[in-house]
Order: sequence, then C-alpha cells, then structure tokens
Amino acid sequence: MAKLREVLKGMSRKEQLDYIWEYYKLHIIGFILLIIFGWLMIDGFMNKGNEPVGITVVSEATIEVIDELELSINSLEFTDFDLFFEHIYHQGGLIENNAYDMMERLSMRIAVGQVDIMVTDDLFAEQLINEDIFLPLKEVIEPDQIDSFEEEGLVVNGVLYGIKTADLKIFDQYDVYQDTYLLVPASGRHREEAKQVIEYLTE
Repeated sequence: MAKLREVLKGMSRKEQLDYIWEYYKLHIIGFILLIIFGWLMIDGFMNKGNEPVGITVVSEATIEVIDELELSINSLEFTDFDLFFEHIYHQGGLIENNAYDMMERLSMRIAVGQVDIMVTDDLFAEQLINEDIFLPLKEVIEPDQIDSFEEEGLVVNGVLYGIKTADLKIFDQYDVYQDTYLLVPASGRHREEAKQVIEYLTE
C-alpha cells in the first residue's frame, strides 16, 4: 500500500484515478460484483417468505365461476404464506382472443418459478408434460397417497402427474372442473408450500 501511495504521489487526481483503474480494474469489478451478489442473496432470503404461492388455472370457466373460485382460494389461510390466483381462458385446446399475451405471461411465470400449482385439462397438460414442465407427483405428495390418486389421475408413460380436480375441495362443485387436473410445475419455488395446499385440497 505504501508503494502505491508513492507511485500516486505527485499525480493529479485524474491521473491517480486512471492509474488505479488501469492496474486494479479487475479487483474493483470483482469487489463490486461480490457486493451485488451478497446483497441479492440477503434480499432473496429476507423476501422469500413474502412471496405468495402461485396458483394458475387454465380453463374455459365463465367469469362468474372464476370470481367464485378466486374468492374461495383467496379465503384459504395458511400460517406461513399467502396464495396468488391467476386464471387464463383456454377453450378446447384453442387460445382465444387476447389470451396469447396471457399465455406468454404464463410461460414467463413458469420459467421464473412463480407458478407453484397449475390446473388445466389433459390435452394442454400432456403438451407441457412432454416438455418436462411438470413434476411427477411422487416428488411432491406422500408415497402412500399415490395409489389413491392414480386411478382417476393424469398418468403419462406410467407416471402420475395430475390429480383430478373433481376430487378436490373448492373445485369439485363446478362442472367445468370435473375433467381438469392439478399439476405441479418443476420450476415452482415453493414446493413444500404447494404440498401443504394439495394436502388441504385432498383432505
């Protein structure tokens, strides 16, 4: 450090800054990146508990049904987390009207891990299963529950991916959800919380 001080002695302020940047820029950049990384890590840990568990429903339900379903889901109370409900209109494998934008948003939300639970029909679900979007349910629910859901669940290549919503609380009262399934995206950030939601819905 004394050597550096001697080198800088007699230089103007600009010359000192230019010299330090020229010979120490990698150290400076590394130090700044370390601070940013540390801040992001701390911020992530502090805010992790505040991020809601995302439930996305893709269906052709009417606005009235969607509003009722949203109220029912939002009324659920869990000790450590809140729920965030989102609906995307999807009819018979076709995406209607302005839903293309919504589907893009869905893809983005899945990619960044904001969808923890998803409900949709078997056709759309199987498309996404073939792209490795969803987890086999054996990685989420207890092993002794697998057999009870397998008979009417969504099974692809011998693996259970979806639970029939006709058998779930809240969803079972609506005709439009008699042939849809609950699935868990592999990218979801709150797997343990998703498990708690599923356990409540399957009681």
